[in-house]
Amino acid sequence: MEKIRIAEDIFVTEKQKESLEAQLGSHEFKRRLDQLQKLKDSGKRPKIMRSDFQALSAMAPRTVEPIRDRDKIEKMKKALRRNGERNYMLFLTGLNTGLRIGDLLPLTAGDVRRRKYIVLKEEKTNKAKRFALNQGIRRELDEYTRGMTDKEYLFASRKSGRPIKRDRAYKILRHAAEEAGCDFVGTHTLRKTFGYHFYKQYKDASMLQQIFNHSSQSITLRYIGISQEEIDDAMDDFIL
Repeated sequence: MEKIRIAEDIFVTEKQKESLEAQLGSHEFKRRLDQLQKLKDSGKRPKIMRSDFQALSAMAPRTVEPIRDRDKIEKMKKALRRNGERNYMLFLTGLNTGLRIGDLLPLTAGDVRRRKYIVLKEEKTNKAKRFALNQGIRRELDEYTRGMTDKEYLFASRKSGRPIKRDRAYKILRHAAEEAGCDFVGTHTLRKTFGYHFYKQYKDASMLQQIFNHSSQSITLRYIGISQEEIDDAMDDFIL
C-alpha cells in the first residue's frame, strides 16, 4: 500500500495513520510525530527508516497526569455529558471517590444508592475498603440510579448490559479530553485528579496516603504529580 508523507521525513500508509490517531488521540499522535522528526533532524534516527509506523507505535507514552485546571474539568464534564449521562457519571464518580477504574466499572445501583460509603474489595489489593461519598456525588448518584434495579450496573454497555470494558472507558475519556483540550488523560486521570485537588485543598498527605493505601507519602505525592510540580515551581523561582 502506498505511503503518504505526514511530516517532513515521516511516511506511513493512510490506514496506519488512522490506526495511530485512533489509538493515541490527536495530541499524543502529534507529540510523537514531532519527537520522531526531531530525532531524525538531530541524526539520532536515520532519515529513512524501515518502518516509521513501528517507530511511532513504540515510543513511550507521556505519563498520565491529573487535570489541574478546574476550568478544564468543567469542559470535560460538558463534553462527556453531551455523549450520555453514563459517561458523565463515570467521570464524576471517579473524580469524587478516588476509586481505581477497575473498582468503578463493576459498581451497581445497589452499591451506591442512598449510601454514604462504597464498601468493596479492591481489585488491585484484594482487600476490603470503605470509600466515602460526599454529599454532592450522593445526590448525583441517587438521581442517576432513579428507576434502576439494585443489580443494574452503573456504567453498563448499552448492548450487553454488562459493565463497559477498560479500553472502552479509556476511549470515552480520551475522546472527551480531545474536545476539552486536556493532555495526558487516561483511566488513571480520575484517581489522580481526585488526589491532586484533595491535597491542594487539605494539604494532608497522610490522609491521602491512607485513602490510596500507599506505603509512603512520597509515593502518594509523586503519584498525583505534586513532587514534580513543586520542583518545577522551585526551579522557576531559582535565579543566580
